[in-house]
Amino acid sequence: MNSDLTHVQQRLLDRVVRELGQLAGVDAVALGGSYARGRARPDSDLDVGIFYSEKTPFDVDGLRRIAEILNDSPRPVVTSFYEWGRWVNGGAWLTVEGQRIDLLYRSVEHVERAIADAEAGAYEVDYWQQPPYGFFSGTYLGEISICVPLLDPKERLKPLKERVAVYPEPLRRSIVRDALWRVAFGLRAFAPKFAAAEDVYGTTGCLARFAAQLVMTPFAQQRAQARPLLGQVPRAACARSAPESHRGSRPSAACLDELARARTRPRGRDRREASVEVHAAAAEGRTRPRSRVG
Repeated sequence: MNSDLTHVQQRLLDRVVRELGQLAGVDAVALGGSYARGRARPDSDLDVGIFYSEKTPFDVDGLRRIAEILNDSPRPVVTSFYEWGRWVNGGAWLTVEGQRIDLLYRSVEHVERAIADAEAGAYEVDYWQQPPYGFFSGTYLGEISICVPLLDPKERLKPLKERVAVYPEPLRRSIVRDALWRVAFGLRAFAPKFAAAEDVYGTTGCLARFAAQLVMTPFAQQRAQARPLLGQVPRAACARSAPESHRGSRPSAACLDELARARTRPRGRDRREASVEVHAAAAEGRTRPRSRVG
């Protein structure tokens, strides 16, 4: 088991797993999050994934009864399926003997679809799932890669782990190509207009979006399994999986100059002109993105 866990945490985790193992429809249980990655802090939650089949899901009311038994106080938060969205599709917030434990639902079939898409070079970013940058479907691959199986009688996790053991090359190519295309298009078609109009909201929104897109590229280039976009931008400069040239780097002079020139450009420059420029660049080696942004 994970060496970062204290004896108390291990005992609590064993207790949770025993209770979940009695609930029909629970195919597997796994430890995820910072403890699975080996980056837990003393105040970190225990993230526990509950894997189920869409054909025979577990009974949420049954999980609520288990949560009532485990939780320190009455009426813990336990959601129905997909109450939190398509990707973080439900769960429970528990506090057991003072330890915060998050239960997170994961459909095995949904994970399999995300892996198949990644193997084909396709992915989604669900903007509305969570702030600040949405949910990247490739995150599922990272979750499966690092998770520590705690209960898996049907061996549902083993084949999934085998499939994500090697970073899909089509996914790597798509992420790098799409990020560069989108940032180039945004710098020409959108950001200069916001900057020229002194629209702080629009300008900072563009910059945050560009940062999130560009941060994905060094991880993809190094074939480091995806993690949630949450927190990746500030981590990118010091991440071990980022190339040495990216650690602690500042925005390029070309990028800064592009925005600085925005105030001197005619405001009538429309995005069709920008689209022509970007598509010309695409003809030289890049193609339109294969991803879906929701």
